[in-house]
Amino acid sequence: MAKFNKILVPLDGSPNSNRGLDRAIEIAKSSNAEITGFYVFHLPVTAGIKYTQKMKDEAQEKAVKAIGPAMNRTQKAGAKFKYMTGGGRTGSEIVKFAEKGKFDMIVIGARGMGGAKETFLGSTSNYVMHKTKIPVLVVK
Repeated sequence: MAKFNKILVPLDGSPNSNRGLDRAIEIAKSSNAEITGFYVFHLPVTAGIKYTQKMKDEAQEKAVKAIGPAMNRTQKAGAKFKYMTGGGRTGSEIVKFAEKGKFDMIVIGARGMGGAKETFLGSTSNYVMHKTKIPVLVVK
């Protein structure tokens, strides 16, 4: 198996992202790699919508619910874990963060919802897979 040092795992707290995390843990343990859990806050993209304190608080609460269990799960399995957050469009934020952070691999859980391609992969995983030059493992 290839040697990985830095693995990026997008997290949203869903069973799909947890499956991605589980696979990343297996890879990290065999490579002694560090996993970075990445949560993307969904920011309003429509002109004229103000990001209120209530929206910020709700977003922070969702991030904690996604990152906390992922951190516990990873550390219990004996793998290294750190986390980061970003804000914006999920797919593009994942791609930008992965390339900026020089990750060796992205492991992403797929929902399998949406249109034709998305039925098999998931819209975010499909976007990430096609927009980055970093190897992507899509876990269904």
